[in-house]
Formats: sequence, structure tokens, C-alpha cells
Amino acid sequence: MSITRNQKEVVVSDLHGGIGESGSVVLADFTGINVEDITELRLQMREAGVIFTVVKNTLLKRAFEDIGIKPDEDIFGLLNGPTAIAYSEDEVAPARIIKAFSKAHKGLLVMKGGFVSGRTFSADEVISLADMPSKEELLARVVGSMNSPLQGFVMVTSGVIRKFLYAVNAISESKE
Repeated sequence: MSITRNQKEVVVSDLHGGIGESGSVVLADFTGINVEDITELRLQMREAGVIFTVVKNTLLKRAFEDIGIKPDEDIFGLLNGPTAIAYSEDEVAPARIIKAFSKAHKGLLVMKGGFVSGRTFSADEVISLADMPSKEELLARVVGSMNSPLQGFVMVTSGVIRKFLYAVNAISESKE
């Protein structure tokens, strides 16, 4: 069943708004996935705050052009065959979920590539992006690494104070 021009405009405007505000866009080929598996994937995406939808390539091209991506960009080369799009404010979540789903379902969902922070990524680059820790984990590592020198400083200074107290205590015991 074909959709009307008005429906197409609504789809393009929804994509334009979502893609324009997202941190990353991941494109995948969903050939061979049954309804049960795609429903499971959609649920995982929804739980992670990722929008996942199947879109006609022509409508996706229009949405990309609307957000300022030039037709000669590499992302347009990825728009062939059946295309599913996943996008989110989190740069890593769509790639991580698609990679995990593909691994769990023996490669049914094939990553085509993606678009992150204004740059087109190949499928291999998106897969390596999926291996990166999340933003929260990276922030925790930074805070931990900033805390480590301070903790070391406190331990060193408390050791000096402790040794001084031992010396004072030893002197007071020797005078008794």
C-alpha cells in the first residue's frame, strides 16, 4: 500500500526532527528478520531510548538533505536495499544494541554504517563505536582518575602525621 504525499511529508519531518537532534544515526539491513525478532529488537531499542524504524530510502535521503547533509556525502551510498534506521541522543546506544542483537541472532541484522557528530562512519567503524564504554562510564572513569591523586595525597600526608604522632608517643613513653 502506497502512502500519500502528505504522509510522506510527515515521515520526512519526523525524521528531520529526530535525526537533527540525535547524537548518532545507525543504518542497518534487516533482510531475513521475522516479526518476533524485530519486535524484540524494537523493545530493546525503546528501553534504551533509541528510536528504531524502517524507512524508504528516498524519504531518508530527503530527511538527510533537510538537515544539511549534501547528496555527495558517503551516507547516501549506504541507502540501498532495505534500510532500518536507529537514532538516539546517546552516540553509542544504537550501535551497541544493533551489534548485540546481530550477534545473538547470528548476523540477521547487518550494520550498513552510520552518521555520528557530522561524520559518516563505515560499518566497521560503527561496530568499533559500539565497543566504546557509555558516556556515564567514561565520566566515572574521569572522576575516578581525578580522585586517585587526591586520595594518594591524603594517604601520604596522613602517613607523615601518623609517624609524627608515633615519634611524640615514643618520646613521651621514654620520659616516663
